[in-house]
Amino acid sequence: MWVAGIGGLVIGHILWLAGISFATASGTVSTWVLVVAAVSFVVGGAAGWLGWRAYERKAEVWAAFLCGLPISPVLLSLIVLGITYL
Repeated sequence: MWVAGIGGLVIGHILWLAGISFATASGTVSTWVLVVAAVSFVVGGAAGWLGWRAYERKAEVWAAFLCGLPISPVLLSLIVLGITYL
């Protein structure tokens, strides 16, 4: 179960890095940063909800993976939004 949670955390971080790398390589960085942040929040909410549903079904490995998936993207998106727009 720990491996699944850490795996979700790592995969979420890698996906966020790929998205933010694309955003910073584009010509309109501020627009794409908003898009990456919005996608991170929506996918993070969906993954958290699916993780909760998996936990209720006693599928603990999937629950750990799905609950670990949005942690890094959501936190890093909040940090980038704070740095970019404050």
